[in-house]
Amino acid sequence: MNASRSEILSKIRLSLARPRREHHHGHNAVTNDIRKLFASASSHENLVQTFKQEFERVSGEFHHCSNGDAVVHSIKDLITSAGSKHIAVSRHALCERLNVRERLAAVLPDAIFVDESIDGENPFERERLQKEMAQVQFSITGVDYLMAETGTALLVSGKQASRQISLLPSIHLFLASPNQIYPNMAEVFLELQERHGNHLPGNALTLITGPSRTADIEKVLIKGVHGPTRLIGLMVELQD
Repeated sequence: MNASRSEILSKIRLSLARPRREHHHGHNAVTNDIRKLFASASSHENLVQTFKQEFERVSGEFHHCSNGDAVVHSIKDLITSAGSKHIAVSRHALCERLNVRERLAAVLPDAIFVDESIDGENPFERERLQKEMAQVQFSITGVDYLMAETGTALLVSGKQASRQISLLPSIHLFLASPNQIYPNMAEVFLELQERHGNHLPGNALTLITGPSRTADIEKVLIKGVHGPTRLIGLMVELQD
């Protein structure tokens, strides 16, 4: 995490830890103050374009899909071109809504699908899942939030949503909709605070900005050392 992000998180924690008196009487003075402090130059109308620009700046691959059929067609082509055989599809609400696993299985009969759902309290199940995920070449998940100004995706992990599905495969693809994009990290954490209070969802929040890369080895940029070598984002327009 770079210095600017650390500073943002530090200020948010400080403000939330010392709320004003009126905050407890139904007012949102603290929230408004934080939003003013971290106001974004991006308007809500161009958040998708801002996210795309920043996402591609950090080596992400962005695709826009108009409906569920286009999503399945795009994913099938990406899997085929990558030559991936072991596939993992998460149980995220967006993947379930679009029936991604079932529809992919119908068009990729030779693919082997790995299920991420386990008994989170069973250490043997976690070990089994880790071994299976280590064999996965292509994973597909949803995301919970997107941050436009840094091209970052945030995933909530829990007992039935393992972090491993986004970290172990060499290619990670996520699905998102435009209403999940927020201007910056401050807005995302304010939304989490307002929606969940002190009881955050899941066991962990994973922030992903581009594919895994490091320059620790003789200052040469290496991809895929600590995670996927490719990160693909599919933006889909959902029909209500």
